[in-house]
Amino acid sequence: MTEKSVTVFIYLPWETVAVPAGIFTHTAESGIGTFAYGRRYIERSNALPVDPVALPIDLPPQPVTINGGLYGTFRDAAPDYWGRLVISVGMGAPPEAVSEVDYLLAANATRAGNLDFRISPQVPEPGLKPPHFSRLPDIMDAAGKLESGGKVDRHLFQLLRQGTSMGGARPKCTVEWEDGLWLAKFPAKGDGLNIPRIEYATMTLARRCGIRIPEVRVVSVGDKDVFLIRRFDREKSGDAWLRKGFLSALSLMQWDERDRVLWDYPAIADTMRRHIAAEDIRELFRRMIFNILVRNTDDHPRNHGFLIDNSKISLSPAYDIVPTPARAGVGTDFHLAMSVGDYGRQATLKNALSRASRFGISDEEAWDMAEQLRTTVCDWREHFEAYMVSVRDSDMLTPCFDGLRTGNLKLDT
Repeated sequence: MTEKSVTVFIYLPWETVAVPAGIFTHTAESGIGTFAYGRRYIERSNALPVDPVALPIDLPPQPVTINGGLYGTFRDAAPDYWGRLVISVGMGAPPEAVSEVDYLLAANATRAGNLDFRISPQVPEPGLKPPHFSRLPDIMDAAGKLESGGKVDRHLFQLLRQGTSMGGARPKCTVEWEDGLWLAKFPAKGDGLNIPRIEYATMTLARRCGIRIPEVRVVSVGDKDVFLIRRFDREKSGDAWLRKGFLSALSLMQWDERDRVLWDYPAIADTMRRHIAAEDIRELFRRMIFNILVRNTDDHPRNHGFLIDNSKISLSPAYDIVPTPARAGVGTDFHLAMSVGDYGRQATLKNALSRASRFGISDEEAWDMAEQLRTTVCDWREHFEAYMVSVRDSDMLTPCFDGLRTGNLKLDT
């Protein structure tokens, strides 16, 4: 069997240079990973677990078999579809031929969270730095060619590669702008709608509904719109960056992303109660309701996150909320990616309210919250057009919101 080992580094609070924390060993054929903390790391007065759920410092680490043999925070720090495409093209290999360890090693300083992965403890800080906002036209040109299977100039490919370590399937790149790091999300090949502007409008509508979001912008690059969302796991410190740990809901629950039967909002709330403030649990309930109201069916557990600040875990700002297009005349019934209540994944307010107590919310309070959110989202069209979503795109999105005034999104059904 092919066994590979890498050194796991961590950026500790208020430090801008990572320190080695231990060794991760992975066997590709069996899909099993093991980790061992280094003795010198454990002896540090400020040592923190590299994964507070799966790898506490005070317990013997257990092997991991879920998610291809990656511990939760390791999977969260690894590139997803788009990042894997960029990395594999650079290696001259199909994405499926690159091992999980090689993806971990190939990702760079723009990866999510506060971990890094290097071939040995002696390897210095990553040399790749995120490109500047001013290079977006070149980066988008490279992304478009890559999506179309075209040849990308080496210099342009390097620009794209420098900022590509984040998750998701759509083309994107981390850029430096206005003393911050921003994730720039581009239009994708074959888009029939202006998704960057729609995501901008949906996220700002979420803010109107009392949901915490990062700073967001839309900029035009040539004749295309780009959605920008400020990275909430980074903070500038001089010429370097302080990093906060990141843990997806998938990792908090230690679920396998291939085993969707387990995915469940109330179960996340139950686990949050052991680690996280009650107000964050209420916020998760609010986000679940909002996802139903705007028909965001891409609400899987990797699209809900938590920040690790020192030893404290808190719900991260919301991200990746976009209506899933629907066709007119096919009914308003749909399902979320995770179970909502007594009726499974059924995306209805009745279902959402059926287990409100699991979120520490009374039936009366849940009813009031849902009605307030529904009333706000009912004005979605005016809000979208105020945020420069075209009339054509709003018309095409109308079937997503048909249930707001009739059918499954009314509280009297």
